[in-house]
Amino acid sequence: MGASIPAKMITCKIFLNFNLWGAVMIFGLYHSPGETIGLMHNILKDLHLPFKDVHLHDNEGLPRDISDLEGLIVMGGPMNVDEVTEYPFLLPELQLIEKVLKEGKPILGICLGAQLMAKALGKKIYKNKVREVGWHPIQLTPQAKQDPLFKNMPTELDVLHWHGDTFDIPEGAVPLAKSKNCPNQAFRWGKTAYALQFHLEVTPAMLKKWCDAKCEESFIRSAGEDPQKIISTTTKAFEVLEPLAREFFTSYFKMSYSHLLASV
Repeated sequence: MGASIPAKMITCKIFLNFNLWGAVMIFGLYHSPGETIGLMHNILKDLHLPFKDVHLHDNEGLPRDISDLEGLIVMGGPMNVDEVTEYPFLLPELQLIEKVLKEGKPILGICLGAQLMAKALGKKIYKNKVREVGWHPIQLTPQAKQDPLFKNMPTELDVLHWHGDTFDIPEGAVPLAKSKNCPNQAFRWGKTAYALQFHLEVTPAMLKKWCDAKCEESFIRSAGEDPQKIISTTTKAFEVLEPLAREFFTSYFKMSYSHLLASV
């Protein structure tokens, strides 16, 4: 089913001092130093796709003119999408996401990024009934069997969770995954806009830093998890997840940016 932008959209009149990058580019939007694109970095490099990190948490500006913006990868972060006073970059970021969605350009949102996509598509973001942290299974929906990316994944798979908030599926979107404690884990909107509540991109080194960080300990333990147990579980879980995640991201980039690959 075709998707269209809901009438009720994010409108934003607050702007940062945007930078004009002046080149065709895929932008990765970061909300904290430790939540990067992880596994995706080498895949983008191997495919020779143009990519630029934008550290919003460090006051780097968003592109003002999206004519040269090929797509977005919107990463996670510790904030809620509505904490716009504490994190003023959230409002212009939402406006940018809305523009990208309207133009049908590729966008991949992970964790907070998925929540920002849902909000830009008119849905409220709210507290999940429990915090989901650590390695736990997701189940694919029946619709996922027809999805060009998810159809090649197992119907149940252990993935990394690291969130306390959740979203409802936007109108016109296709639900793709669920879990025991969170019914909406992923959706596709249009052809190349994917939102994942869970983390396929995280490497063991990234996750160890998360678990070792003092600022994350209370968050982890409040979910009934132990940081060291998560680390010890990671090696086995990552062995299974890594090849599936690489295939997922590689297929996504090839599908979304085929016109750029043809020119390489």
